[in-house]
Parts: sequence; structure tokens; C-alpha cells
Amino acid sequence: MKKLLVTLGFLIIAGYSVTGLMLMNHWALVAASHQPLDATIAAMNAADQHYKLAGGVVFLVLGLLLAVAWAWIALSKKLSMKPWLQAVIWSLILTLGAPAFFFASFANMNSIGDTYADWDMDAAAALERPLYLASAAAMVLLFVLLAARLASAMTTGPRQPRPVFS
Repeated sequence: MKKLLVTLGFLIIAGYSVTGLMLMNHWALVAASHQPLDATIAAMNAADQHYKLAGGVVFLVLGLLLAVAWAWIALSKKLSMKPWLQAVIWSLILTLGAPAFFFASFANMNSIGDTYADWDMDAAAALERPLYLASAAAMVLLFVLLAARLASAMTTGPRQPRPVFS
């Protein structure tokens, strides 16, 4: 069961990263401009607003590295992290995905706004909304996990300190 949950957690983080890459380097640009990607990039270059792949690629690579690192730590026999802490770290990774996505996608979306006076911001936002909602749900889970841990610690009273990694 643990391997299944870790695999699912890995796939969710990896999927978030791939979706973020596709949104910031393709889907949101096409939705905002209402033109194919090639025509959008040509218009951006003609307006001296350059299309940048770097933000999406960095977002993807860092997301995949975080997914691999989290899965490795979660399955590691040497580190043997407590399940609640594994869930906290997973939730934190997804929670921080939203601000990371915003900053990584800013260059291309700003360029679209500067290229097209009538760009469709709502169409791009509608495509990006599921990523932001996933991060919001992960933040709620993070708060619930931390509150439950705090409540548990408060009700059990003082005890001997234990290492986080057992």
C-alpha cells in the first residue's frame, strides 16, 4: 500500500510539473492570443516580446527533481520518515507549486499582454485555474495535517523527544 501511495504522490507532483510546463510554454499562450503557437511566437518576436522556454523547462526539471526526491525519501529504509511528515512534505511541494508556476510563467504571459492589446486573460486564467486549485487543496491538507499533529501533541502531554527520522 505504501508503494502505491508513494507512486501516486510522485505521479501527482510530476503531472503538476508537466502541466505547468505545457501551460506556460504553449496552452495559455494559445488561449490568450486565439492563434496557433507558431503565429503567437512570431507576433511576440515582431513586437520585440520574446518567447522564452526557460521558465517552463526549469519548472518541469525542478518539479521532477522534487518528485523523485520525495519518493526516494518516502521509500527509503535508511531515513524511515514518519507517514505524517511524508504527507506534510508532499503537501508543501504542491502548495509551493502555485507561486513557482506564477513566477516561472510571468515572462511569457507578460509578453502576450504586451504583444496583444486584446489578449484573452480570462481564457489563460481558466486553463491555469486547476493548477492553482490543486495548490490550494494541498495547502488545506497541509494545515489539517499540521493542526492534527499539534492537537495530538497537546492532548498527549509532555514526552521524551524523539527523532523525526526513525
